[in-house]
Amino acid sequence: MNVKAGGKEMRRKLISTLLVATMVMAPVVSVSAATDDAAESTPVKAADAVGITLPEKVEGSYTIGYAPATLNNAFWLAVKDGVQKAIDESGADVKLVDVDAGGDQAIMNDGIANLISSGIDALICAPADSTAVVSAFQQCKDAGIPVINFDTPVQGDATELVETIIASDNINAGYVVGKDAAEKMEDGAKILVLHSPRASACVDRLNGFIKALDESGKKYEIVNTLDGKGEQETSLTLTSDALVADPDLSIIFAVNDPSAMGAANAIQQTSVALENDIMVYGVDGNPDAKKMIEAGQLEGTGAQSPESLGYDSMCAAFNVLAGNEVSKDVAVDTFIVTADNVADYGTDGWQ
Repeated sequence: MNVKAGGKEMRRKLISTLLVATMVMAPVVSVSAATDDAAESTPVKAADAVGITLPEKVEGSYTIGYAPATLNNAFWLAVKDGVQKAIDESGADVKLVDVDAGGDQAIMNDGIANLISSGIDALICAPADSTAVVSAFQQCKDAGIPVINFDTPVQGDATELVETIIASDNINAGYVVGKDAAEKMEDGAKILVLHSPRASACVDRLNGFIKALDESGKKYEIVNTLDGKGEQETSLTLTSDALVADPDLSIIFAVNDPSAMGAANAIQQTSVALENDIMVYGVDGNPDAKKMIEAGQLEGTGAQSPESLGYDSMCAAFNVLAGNEVSKDVAVDTFIVTADNVADYGTDGWQ
């Protein structure tokens, strides 16, 4: 659905009625796994995608909602920098309104409902929970507000509620980490996973990691999968306990860099006599994580470019609002950063 600048006022007049109806009727939105071609799409590489560069001319004034999983993370702030860069380059009159959910999807859904009520022209959103966000996206659809879903894709039928999905190639991010780990580990390596299972992006990263390990032909054992919630302090605490239970760990795979940094800090602080030099991997390419790679405290990270995610997402919003075509599913490149190439990408900022 393309929503042009015209008709904004009529749409806003309908919003209050729609929200009231939503609360009274309390519809249940059922999202099933994709079972047919209509519910599935093949991601297009960003270089080949349509509608993620600025339109030739951006006219009018807009209010855009920005709802990342949390703003308490350098990654999401870097995404916002990319969003702001696209706004600045467009020359358009844009008011950007944040929702800081702090990783709580219920808070995000309430924030999105408030944005709809106050009147926004588009929503750029990376849900904390790609299933629980569906009701909020349905409200946006009902109110005629286009949604740009980035980083953490919704699945199955819920893809019909969004204009486009722009996400890093998260399966590959996990895969390149798993490939590097498999090349370095011994047969029978014991592995701890620090997961964040509510986020589909993190599920994809773990799946890619396991796929690479399996393809290596080496034997390994995942001794535990713990929910680090993508948080440094939570992951530090969990890893500290895990080292006591399994002092013979060889690898820790964390689905994002804050979790990986927490794990690395736990290893530095532990009084447990460890049997191996544990290789710790993350995903993101966080500048602080790259500094830890440079210092030998992390083994590597599956890197992505959050500024590109934000820039492409804002460009997609401008194109949707202008009635232009936008690719439905866009994959932004990911790659491995280790001690061998960290100097090529630098440690002062994102790649």
